[in-house]
Amino acid sequence: MNLPFRSRSRLVLAVVAVLLVAVSVTFAFLSFSSVEHLATGSAEKTILIDCDFDKFRQIMVRKNATAAIVGQSGMTLIDESVEDLQVDTSQDDRPLLNAIRGQSKAEVQAVKKLRVSLSDPHIDADQLTLRQRAGIQPESMSVVTQSIAAAANWESYKTTLDARPEGNQTEVTLSVALDVLVTVPKAFVGRADREVQQSAASGVDEQADGLQRFVAEHAGKRFILPELGGGSD
Repeated sequence: MNLPFRSRSRLVLAVVAVLLVAVSVTFAFLSFSSVEHLATGSAEKTILIDCDFDKFRQIMVRKNATAAIVGQSGMTLIDESVEDLQVDTSQDDRPLLNAIRGQSKAEVQAVKKLRVSLSDPHIDADQLTLRQRAGIQPESMSVVTQSIAAAANWESYKTTLDARPEGNQTEVTLSVALDVLVTVPKAFVGRADREVQQSAASGVDEQADGLQRFVAEHAGKRFILPELGGGSD
């Protein structure tokens, strides 16, 4: 039996409508189904510090710069231990005198293990273990701090500091990179990425501010005396 044209049209429209509803329901289900997603963020910032490089290096080595900078990143330093320390004074004909005068030419390589507590509400972990590697030359400084292993949903964390003389100032480039494993509705994956990226950007800004304040606290002093257990550059 042949259906009238209008009946066939209505039937086709009804089938199309049902299919559209089915597709919409499926899309909505997939969009709001929770998925595991690795959200990543990274940021870099270069600043000029009003302190000559020789004094900057003294401050970073002789004072507890690690605790000050970590404290500006939403972390609190619990403890630190030196895993390796190598000092090369072969290029310095008067190492002790130059160290006292703040003009040391010694080259220092150091490795530290750090344990910090966390206060970020987006991170499930309450502690993180880091390894810090520092290379200090007469005309440059490089510090890389990186998580040793994942902690809860925090998969990895890395910061870098590179400093060099810039006239009577010190140019410092800081970077922060982090990976956070999140479980979110698929529709919110982009939002999770943006939030982690914002955390990285905020982290590098906070480190820059903390470093500026830390150096300014000591830059006006004539002698930079080492703290108990500090370095000897």
